[in-house]
Amino acid sequence: MDAATLSALIDASSAELAALHAQLGSPPAELEKAMAALKTCIHDAVHAQLRLVQADVTRVAEQCTQYEKNITALCAATGAKREGEKGDAPLLAQEAHLKDEQGRLEKAYDAQKQQCAVVLEQIRTLDACMSDAGGKVPDPDVAHGEWQDVSAQYLQRLESHWQHVQQVYTARKVQMEAQLTEIVQLWSDLHVMPKVTVLGRQISADASEQAQFHLAILRYIQQVPSLDDGTFHGEFVPLEQGDTSLLAAEVTALNVDDTPAPTHSLLQPTDGVMAQSEALRTSLEQEKTQRETNIQTYYDELCELWGRFGVPDDEMDAFVHEHCGSTLGVVAAYKEELDKMRALKSQHMSLFIAKTREQIWDQWDALYMSEEERQSLFPAYFLELPSDDAPATDFDWDAILAQHEQMCTRLGEMLEQRAPLLAKIGEYRRICDEAIQLENSSHDAARLLGRGNRGDPGRLLREEKMRKRVKIQKPRIEQELLGLIPQWEEENDMPFLMDGRRYVEYLQEQLEAAKENAKHVRTRAPVRDAKPAPAHGQKRPAPASRPVSRAAPRVAAPPPRPASRAAPTPRPRVGARVAYAETPRTTAPYAETPQTGCASDETTLETPLHRQRTPSTLLASSFAQPTPSGRHW
Repeated sequence: MDAATLSALIDASSAELAALHAQLGSPPAELEKAMAALKTCIHDAVHAQLRLVQADVTRVAEQCTQYEKNITALCAATGAKREGEKGDAPLLAQEAHLKDEQGRLEKAYDAQKQQCAVVLEQIRTLDACMSDAGGKVPDPDVAHGEWQDVSAQYLQRLESHWQHVQQVYTARKVQMEAQLTEIVQLWSDLHVMPKVTVLGRQISADASEQAQFHLAILRYIQQVPSLDDGTFHGEFVPLEQGDTSLLAAEVTALNVDDTPAPTHSLLQPTDGVMAQSEALRTSLEQEKTQRETNIQTYYDELCELWGRFGVPDDEMDAFVHEHCGSTLGVVAAYKEELDKMRALKSQHMSLFIAKTREQIWDQWDALYMSEEERQSLFPAYFLELPSDDAPATDFDWDAILAQHEQMCTRLGEMLEQRAPLLAKIGEYRRICDEAIQLENSSHDAARLLGRGNRGDPGRLLREEKMRKRVKIQKPRIEQELLGLIPQWEEENDMPFLMDGRRYVEYLQEQLEAAKENAKHVRTRAPVRDAKPAPAHGQKRPAPASRPVSRAAPRVAAPPPRPASRAAPTPRPRVGARVAYAETPRTTAPYAETPQTGCASDETTLETPLHRQRTPSTLLASSFAQPTPSGRHW
């Protein structure tokens, strides 16, 4: 209705109202009152309609404003951009456009939220398998009302954290599997049976925590102990009907619906499992170390006893090869052999003392001791010993042997203390030997005429090089010794003697003699021997005058031999004494030696062949054979 129509309606209504009042004969006041009421009614109707339309305008405007807020928040949460601009369109058109835009952004938000939820679930699942070792999950940067941050940046942060969790899980799993591998290897090396019950190729365990953990380890590696007549010999066989697909169950990709989660039926690298495996591995390693220590201790003593008795190398190596590993059977075999050798030692103490005396004599020779020094230093060496078969109930063999071994240790320490000087003196003696050779060669005229050196054309050249070397090195070494020996004597508060005489005085005399010889070189023969007196001025006592066991023939001490092939690396005995010309220790074999061909289990120890291969049985049989009686001092 336009304004003209409304005006005509009002005019017509007013005229009709006036006519009706005139027909009615109402007073003018009533007409005016009726006209005022008509005006008020028309005014109220118009304003009511205006208010109704204004309310619709306000409602649509507010809805558009809310759509604007939601769209802004969704764009911030998803990182998307809005399509189109607001422009000057009517409110209803704006409302429809904004509603469609919000619906589009809500779909994008739901899709991105689902992606974030998948990654978060994978992170929490994998993190639970390793006691939350992956770290804290990244939080959204900003909260946008009821919409959380699902932007591409936040999803990228989640995926980066997921990759970090995977790396941590893989590292812990590798560490756990390495520990489990070591545990199984130690079970095999030590022949220690896991605390499980074996029925064919099926295994079970009681309800104890340790037994259940052993059962879980075997199920993880899909192995079962192999028993021979109810005894475990360190072998495992595959577990029957093992579901090996579980071993490969590991999350390896993102946003894949069919990606398998880590199964909890297998061991997972949690803190508890890692602590249990570490404790079990440490316990088994300590057991192995204890056994190896026992074997090494027995072996060190056996090596010395075998060397004292002159056991051949092949017999030693045969025993070592037949008893490799770290099982209780090997420990028992070494202990049994040591007990037998100790028994033989107690029966043939004179042979041991004779071997020790040979060693002491060699050490005396290395120290250049005179006869008087030897007798005053250790009179027990020259003590007459009774024969093994002679009654000597009052003779303390153990005390005499202990004295000899103590002296051997003491002489070894003296050799170690004087080693630098002895090495320098040895170098000086070699130079002096070369000087003597040159002196003797200078009196051989045939070497100049070429008659005596046809088979050695380079003799003159070698002599010239030797002469230059002697001329340069001999004075230098002499001066070094003249400086080192007094320093050593001052540090040790004792004279440095060789053959009972201060060596520094001997050097000074040699230098004075050389100077005098240079002055009278034309009238006096040169000093031929410029080196010290022979170190071995004393002769070793004759074999007949030294104690010899009547029960066994004299066998020379075996030469130094390398470590047995069954041993991984040679290792000296802890606390072993330093001894000159002593047969070096070798390391007993442990579990590093392959078990194939090694009679390391308990059943092998009971075979007759094993009894025949031990050095103690061979020595016992050789001692049982009658031999001519030797002379005793």
